[in-house]
Amino acid sequence: MVGPRGTSVKAALVLALLAGCFWRSYGRLAATHVDVLLGTARKGVDLVVNGRFTAESMPELTYPLERARAFAEGAHARAGATPPESLTAFDALLGRYQALVDALDRVRRAEQPDAARHALEAPLAAVEAAGTAVQASLRREGRIR
Repeated sequence: MVGPRGTSVKAALVLALLAGCFWRSYGRLAATHVDVLLGTARKGVDLVVNGRFTAESMPELTYPLERARAFAEGAHARAGATPPESLTAFDALLGRYQALVDALDRVRRAEQPDAARHALEAPLAAVEAAGTAVQASLRREGRIR
C-alpha cells in the first residue's frame, strides 16, 4: 500500500501503535504501583511503630517511589497537555507518599512507639486516601475493574 518512499508514514504508524500499547497497559501498571506504594507505606509504619526501622530500611521505601515517579514521567510524556484524571491523582499519591517517607525517617529517630503510631496516623491516612482516589479514577476511566 505504501511504497518504499513511504518510510515516514510507516514510522508514524509504528509510533502510533507503540503509544497505543502504553495506554492499553497504563491502568494495570498504575494500579500495581498504587498497590506497591500502599503496602510499602503500611510496612514502613509498622516497622517504625515496632522500633525495627533503621536508616538501612530507607531504600526499601524510596525505591518503589522512584519506580512510580519514572512511570508517571513516562505517562505524562505520552499524555500531552491533558493528562487523564487518574494520572493527576497518581501525582498526588506520589506527593503524599514522599511526605510519609519523610515523616517515617523523622519519627523513627524522635518518637517512642506509641507516639510514633500517633504521629504517623495522618500521613498514612493521606497515602491511603490518595491511593483510593487513583483506583477510583482508574475505574471511572474504564482502565481497571
